[in-house]
Amino acid sequence: LAQASGAPSGQRVPRPVPAEPPPILAPSRASRFELSGSGMAPPSAKPAGVSAFAGQNVNGSKVRSDFSDVPDPAAFELPAGDLARGQKLFKKHCAQCHSVYPDNRITRSGCTQLGPTLFNVYGRASGEAEIQQKMLMGGRAEGLVWTAGPLMNYMKNPRQAVNGNIQMNFRGIDDFQTRVDIIHYLRSLNWDNASVAALPDRPASVLPVFPFNVIGHFWTSRGARA
Repeated sequence: LAQASGAPSGQRVPRPVPAEPPPILAPSRASRFELSGSGMAPPSAKPAGVSAFAGQNVNGSKVRSDFSDVPDPAAFELPAGDLARGQKLFKKHCAQCHSVYPDNRITRSGCTQLGPTLFNVYGRASGEAEIQQKMLMGGRAEGLVWTAGPLMNYMKNPRQAVNGNIQMNFRGIDDFQTRVDIIHYLRSLNWDNASVAALPDRPASVLPVFPFNVIGHFWTSRGARA
């Protein structure tokens, strides 16, 4: 073989190194969109009924929802729902930051008053109720009346519903019936509901440290005995 190849006897012929294939480059963004001129839609086109903002970032928040289940909030009519189930779902999704009482009191451990009270919220103008945290990053919903339609979309994706940032750390609820049931419960939080409207006066506020907590306990116990 060495003699046939012209190499001296006893010398090995080096094998040729195969050339590397050229790299396969992905089509550029511009070239992909050039396909639309030939009748082909770009790969990022959204199907009908999905918000044009889906998959994008608006004001620093991920926009992930479409409002096709409530396309016209002003004309939306609330379907039948379960008020008792709505109360349980409210406790799961809303009670961490919202009171249900007229004076915005908190009666559950682990909860705060970061948001406005949702007592009598149905039919109220947005941004009208007092809020404790006024200096946090983000604003409040404006120009809405909290009826069934706006509440449905706001609970689904609050930042997309108002097209801006808000103070609430809440991703939203996708399930349609869950939002319906919560709204049925919200509608019951009014002056006709004695369980939330007719409450005893708040106890006297004292500092929760010694000796003021002992003095306060003695003082309130003495008043109760009298």
